[in-house]
Amino acid sequence: MIFLVLTILQSTAIFAVMKLFTRYRIDNFQAITINYVIAVAFGLVIYRGPVSPVLIAGEPWFFYALVLGVTFIATFYIFALSAQKVGVALTSVASKMSVVIPVIAGLFLLQEQITLLAATGVVLAMVAFYLTLGRGAKSSFPRKYVVLPLFLFLGNGVNDTLMKYSEYRFIDDNNELILFLSIIFLTALVAGLITGAFRHLRLPPRVSWRNILAGTILGMLNFGSTFYILKAMGEYDSAMVFPVVNAGIVTLSAMTGFLLFRERLSRANWLGILLAITAILLISNAQ
Repeated sequence: MIFLVLTILQSTAIFAVMKLFTRYRIDNFQAITINYVIAVAFGLVIYRGPVSPVLIAGEPWFFYALVLGVTFIATFYIFALSAQKVGVALTSVASKMSVVIPVIAGLFLLQEQITLLAATGVVLAMVAFYLTLGRGAKSSFPRKYVVLPLFLFLGNGVNDTLMKYSEYRFIDDNNELILFLSIIFLTALVAGLITGAFRHLRLPPRVSWRNILAGTILGMLNFGSTFYILKAMGEYDSAMVFPVVNAGIVTLSAMTGFLLFRERLSRANWLGILLAITAILLISNAQ
């Protein structure tokens, strides 16, 4: 049970840390790039096995890891902006409701059968999305920022779909999964460094200890949440882990946003959050 609790706490802490970036004048892109330095280091330390560039490049999942690395850092950047502009509560809803995308993709990519529970969950998720980001949203955040949770929803959905497909087709055990994640994080780091270099072609980079510290904390939380959910999956069936974790993150994030950051949520928003939790539980238990 401790692994489930740690996953929920650290995942929620990621939302809160990103929310604080604005208050402490943290450069989102620099902190996120540094975060992947930490994530890669942790991944390679706990991986048990030989690390050879030639062998890794020959793995059947290598191309997917490269694609995921780029989409990971892009989605993480949107994640930070959404938490800052839209709020912790609604960003967590958009992030976790993206579970509907791999469910739908599974019908076409893996020839999975959708159950009545999953279908009901998908419908509820769409209603929840409308309530949290549509009706009543004007009282929660400026309408011009609605694209951020929408892009986060799509980005997380694509990431989860590619992860699910890669694990289903190519990953044999948890140790290989750790290596797969490490290569994803390494690719994200390289993409961040290249993008950062282009950003600073005209102006020299201004890396501060504040950005380094923020990125280090974010990296520890990012890897920790991933590592502990893998540990939890080693003790419990994934059909139990994912609904508990995702519903827990949405619930705790909503309370964190309301209590710590005084985020204003309408009745429609709260109803949407409740429906989102219900949808997550239905979809996860139906798989």
